[in-house]
Amino acid sequence: MAEDIDKKEFEWISEVFKKVEVFTGLSYSEREALIEEMYKLRYKAEDPVFKEGDNPNACFLIYKGKAKVIKNKMIVLKKQVSILGPGSFFGEMAFLTYTPRVATVVAKNDLVCFVLLKSTFQRLLEKNPAFKTWLETLSAKRMVKLESI
Repeated sequence: MAEDIDKKEFEWISEVFKKVEVFTGLSYSEREALIEEMYKLRYKAEDPVFKEGDNPNACFLIYKGKAKVIKNKMIVLKKQVSILGPGSFFGEMAFLTYTPRVATVVAKNDLVCFVLLKSTFQRLLEKNPAFKTWLETLSAKRMVKLESI
């Protein structure tokens, strides 16, 4: 069940967004507007956040806990690509490529994430073409890295 973000969490997200590569191209007011649209979700260990092949509807910022990123290799083989922890932002690549998720993300332990909906993110991209170009470049670099695994 979605929860509202309190003042302390809002400030934490604001500090993280200043450092997250994805958001370095935004103004203070643009970052704040995004945070105001976010909400909090909780996952238990081994709960999927999303699965490879899913259509993207949100991106996530880890507040507490850890998540595993898993990539399918052939039909039955799965490879853990990385572990994400507090301050990690993920899931936005699919917004930029307009394609299904390229990996599965599963809670490694109890996980609390702040969620940003695709519709909110898309409104920002429409208002800020320079930001969209920056993210497309970043997304292309990440795709090359993922495809090499």
